[in-house]
Amino acid sequence: MKLFRDMEDLNIQAIQSDLKNKMKDNMKHWRSGCLVGVLLFWVLPIYGQAWRAAAEQRIEQYRKGPLKVRVLDAQGKPIPDAQVHVRMTRHAFGFGTAVSFGLVLGTGYNPTYRAKLADLTGDGRTFNMATPENALKWPSWEGEWPISNRRKIDVINWLLAKGYEIRGHNLLWPDWQWMPDDIGQNRNNPQYIYDRVRNHIAALAGHRDIRGKLRDWDVLNEPAHLTALRDVFNGWGSYERGEDFYVDVFKWAKAADSTARLYINEYNIINNYANEQPTRNYYKWIIARLIAKGAPIEGIGIQGHISAPLPSMSEVKAALDEMAVFGLPLAITEFDVTGVSEEVEANFMRDFLTMVFSHPAVESFVMWGFWSGAHWRNNAPIFRADWSLKPSGQVFLDLVFRRWWTDTTGVTGPDGSWSVRGFLGDYAVEVQVGEASFTKTVRLTSPQDTTILDVVVSGVNVGERPAEEWLKVKGFGPDPFVEGTTLHYWLGRPAQVKLAVYDVLGRQVYTTAGRRVAGWHTEWVDANGWSSGLYLYQLQVEDQVHTGRMVKMQ
Repeated sequence: MKLFRDMEDLNIQAIQSDLKNKMKDNMKHWRSGCLVGVLLFWVLPIYGQAWRAAAEQRIEQYRKGPLKVRVLDAQGKPIPDAQVHVRMTRHAFGFGTAVSFGLVLGTGYNPTYRAKLADLTGDGRTFNMATPENALKWPSWEGEWPISNRRKIDVINWLLAKGYEIRGHNLLWPDWQWMPDDIGQNRNNPQYIYDRVRNHIAALAGHRDIRGKLRDWDVLNEPAHLTALRDVFNGWGSYERGEDFYVDVFKWAKAADSTARLYINEYNIINNYANEQPTRNYYKWIIARLIAKGAPIEGIGIQGHISAPLPSMSEVKAALDEMAVFGLPLAITEFDVTGVSEEVEANFMRDFLTMVFSHPAVESFVMWGFWSGAHWRNNAPIFRADWSLKPSGQVFLDLVFRRWWTDTTGVTGPDGSWSVRGFLGDYAVEVQVGEASFTKTVRLTSPQDTTILDVVVSGVNVGERPAEEWLKVKGFGPDPFVEGTTLHYWLGRPAQVKLAVYDVLGRQVYTTAGRRVAGWHTEWVDANGWSSGLYLYQLQVEDQVHTGRMVKMQ
């Protein structure tokens, strides 16, 4: 039966179809063919379903949590028969992509690329995590390519305004080709390299416009494969082994930005699983040694560049289990697939994402680019180069924004409450009592403990919807601004929104309009090409109008 266990994750339909064709071409062997056919048709699906059923059970256990909505009057008495709409707005689990900053701003600006980042699904939903693909790597930061560092910070601010969390990538990629030229030119001078690495980390991670904005930093990239700096520092100073240098690297990163969680990152942990046990062993050894010597490692990155032959789901789970022994969060940091058909790629996306989402140690999944027109292998998971949706892209959208998304309604019982088990994340909860409507937000964080949201119905007559209850405007920030700025506002219910910006002569310089769902919103205004000076804005939400001013600086 081991044969079938090893094959449990193959595409059963593809196997069955292939088998049928082979049996037609080899009718003279029909008896043995029929026997194999029976085994493949009946035994393989059983094993294929076993891992999936277990994964679905873990998703229910670890990725969902109980929510109770209680509707009360001003005296705290329960209100029965209230209509409740619980609508998810954001996943707690990270679903993200690497981002090519030069396509978001600058001379290489691609409007479709940027529009997809802002709205992947077509209804306002998108990724919730982003990794600068190259913009923060050491050579590109010091060389200020593909765009200036000032513009890189503008892209970070734009992504944050769109609800993204940012993974910094990377502070140290310890091979001569991935560091500035002067590092390799001084490879026989450990003190020079030591000082350069320390100063670089302080300058980048501690930059005043970056520090505190990133959720994670990939501090050390691919140390199990790249040994240049390990060899330089082996036995140097107080370092017993060259890997001990990395302890200081992590400490410097924590000193530069105490809020970002610090990751180590490596490839071939899952890919080529059967032949990469030495890589996994050395990676674990590095992590264990650095932690033992005081390195503040706070997460373990598993890149996830996958190539044929694809690993089975039992191998994927075994690799995740192996790396989870440290009790640290795991992250799939650079997922893509190559060397297979689009159909196989889509099936692997479905299975891999299900396995990853089900594993309690994993907290995020980031693909290494979403568009094949800007992908290092020209084969991104979501869109082809012509922006048509790939089968694997459809799988991603179906899982993340449909199957693993909670949007449901109910009615409060005699005790004024209504309960639901939803996927962990952020929610807008809309309650309707008679003609009056109320909206509150809540974050569902615990898969065990019940999150209780009280909605108190008071101060509103039937049919009355005061503006202060459903429209809140924070204004623009940053202000003053250089490249652009973001308007932050909150809607208590879905509404038609129009934003317009005018110069002091009354000329309209920017406008956008559309229907927005209830909840917090951010509207990025690109001010490239504007003259410096004072500008006026008008936010119209149905019959409510909010005005204000902002300042553009050169």
